[in-house]
Amino acid sequence: MKPIFTVLVLSIASCISMNASAQWSLAPSSAELNFLSTKVLSNMNSITEQSRFQTLSGAVSDDGELTLKVKLASVDTQVPIRDQRLRDWVFEVSKYQEAVISAKITKANLNALAVGKPLRIKQGLILKAHGKTIPLEAELQLVKSQNGSIYVSTTSPILLDVKQLELNKGVEKLIDVMGLASINQQIPITFYGKFIES
Repeated sequence: MKPIFTVLVLSIASCISMNASAQWSLAPSSAELNFLSTKVLSNMNSITEQSRFQTLSGAVSDDGELTLKVKLASVDTQVPIRDQRLRDWVFEVSKYQEAVISAKITKANLNALAVGKPLRIKQGLILKAHGKTIPLEAELQLVKSQNGSIYVSTTSPILLDVKQLELNKGVEKLIDVMGLASINQQIPITFYGKFIES
């Protein structure tokens, strides 16, 4: 009798585990991908400005595969002529329309998510953009809500060197046209978004 009971319990547990699998899709209205750029003027004073991308999409699969797609033409610096220069000279959106960030969140970290309890993790990322693929590392915070949504945010900026993506040629053109001394090529990036269970 006992072995039959054990088999029954294991079967029920297996079914519950399978039914508990879920996928999450990024709610675009909740998402923010911001970056800072610091320009050095000819008098050597510096100005740091925050910009963002307006169009993002993404998902987290039930096995922890995270994908975030960024439409590069949606760059928003609050200065239209600068947006256009970034599109044309730096991102070259006529050839490269999007950047894709991917990661594998471990099952252990997904299973460790408890409602309302922030989970901080160090997460390796892969960035594909401008015809290049480079590794990055992020410090992320994951929070699960009562309705099953997962909030993902960076707890410190991700540093991106534009030379790794060969964006520096476009940056140098910006420096020349704007009459600057330089533009910092280490770009801090932050992200926040809500992934809705589907």
